[in-house]
Amino acid sequence: MNKMLYTEYLAQSREDGCHFCNPRDRKFVENDGAYLTYGIAPYHKHHLLVIPKKHAQSFMELTREEAEQVWDIIRKASAVLLELVYESYTVIVREGKNEAKTMEHVHYHVIPDIHIGDLDHEGKERVVMTEGEIQAVSEDIENAMQKLTFTGL
Repeated sequence: MNKMLYTEYLAQSREDGCHFCNPRDRKFVENDGAYLTYGIAPYHKHHLLVIPKKHAQSFMELTREEAEQVWDIIRKASAVLLELVYESYTVIVREGKNEAKTMEHVHYHVIPDIHIGDLDHEGKERVVMTEGEIQAVSEDIENAMQKLTFTGL
């Protein structure tokens, strides 16, 4: 079975409007301002995304309260990756317009064990996860979340 290329996925999802405003994918945790999901075409198996609910191209367009709600979900994503026994992770904000950016909705990548120079430079196009891969990653994340209490985070 051939995997769908990320560019093909984006072309399909753009027909439905903003993919992040109208998510088809699983939300692991959310608050009034943001939600946590998986990266559909991940750089790493447990690549997570934090998406502000407000459609904005820049984090500068978010209110202080919205930014705090995003930060709350980033902290929870970080706790999940630590529970999955990763020793390091990188948080990257993607915003504005540039050729490497594929979505015109500010979002945050929370990626375990990655070197920043590896992103977008591996020489091959990312592929979309299969339903089986999505299910396996989702189970990993949900199992890790069940072990965590988010009090104080």
